[in-house]
Amino acid sequence: MGSWKEVWRQFVRIGAALGVFVLLGTLGYYLLGHSLGRPASLLDCLYMTIITLSTVGYAETIPVARTEAGRLFTILLILSGVGVLLYALTSFAILLIEGTMQGAWGRWRMERQIAKMSNHYIVCGAGRVGEVIVRELALTRRPVVVIDKDAEKVTAIGRELNVPFIVGDATEESVLRAAGIERAKGLLAALGNDHDNLFLVLTARSINPNLRIIARGNHPSVVDKMLKAGADEVVLPETTGGLKMVSLMVRPTAVSFLDQMLRQREVTLRVEEVVIEPSSPLVGKRLSDLKLPQQWNILVLAYQQEDGTLVYNPPADLELRQGMSLIAMGDVHKLEQFRRLAQNKT
Repeated sequence: MGSWKEVWRQFVRIGAALGVFVLLGTLGYYLLGHSLGRPASLLDCLYMTIITLSTVGYAETIPVARTEAGRLFTILLILSGVGVLLYALTSFAILLIEGTMQGAWGRWRMERQIAKMSNHYIVCGAGRVGEVIVRELALTRRPVVVIDKDAEKVTAIGRELNVPFIVGDATEESVLRAAGIERAKGLLAALGNDHDNLFLVLTARSINPNLRIIARGNHPSVVDKMLKAGADEVVLPETTGGLKMVSLMVRPTAVSFLDQMLRQREVTLRVEEVVIEPSSPLVGKRLSDLKLPQQWNILVLAYQQEDGTLVYNPPADLELRQGMSLIAMGDVHKLEQFRRLAQNKT
């Protein structure tokens, strides 16, 4: 994909070449006129140069142009000027054919889109694990930016899911800043090896101390290192996969229910966390007052107490307090509406 820097360099090269010929033509006519005793002003010489290079075909407007030496100079200026113009047209044709300008325009729009994002998620790595993460975030309407060094892979995912992406090394600070890490809500480190993920966690935590970081690990021995480096949680895909295999064996119906909930396309059901903000109109109300199952088709599964423990199957007379986190299940659109009400953003 092209960039505006590449387009700008091409404009500078073409403009510089044309500028040199305009300058040489103006000075050439000016000096030639004075040497032959037929002087003209610099403005007249500039005018003669412009109409010559543009092949407009106006009459010879300065005295020296009517002399034999002046006409020879004009011939050389026309031949060289046409060559420069052909070079300029060819360069622009190459830009258009290769899609450089189109790519640069798309890159510029994407950079502006990322610059406006806040409280978004950054997914580092567009491999098999990273792709699953991005799809889930996009499906549940979370703002997300994807980073990967593989241009073909990250471009394909970004365009398919209509999410902004960056081609680059996620372990580099400049790339993370380009993804808006200072304004991000969370980062998911899903690079291919533990060393890169460890360095990524360390870099991300140093830039944004308040960032929630979830890291992928391949070996159990790396878990403590990543937690010390700044990761909030470390996920081992092999361990998770093994646990799911056991669950499929001993509790197949429950696992099938969760799989169907995640995969069905007609209604996107998810289990989400909804935090009651201090300014929310829900503060002080009882859970039964909200009529979530009847009006929202939302089921509250649990809530988190002040000490961090979870209470399952909360009673109907539970009083909602500021800062309380509700674990609710329902359609993602309804859950988003409920979350906005809990945050007083309606």
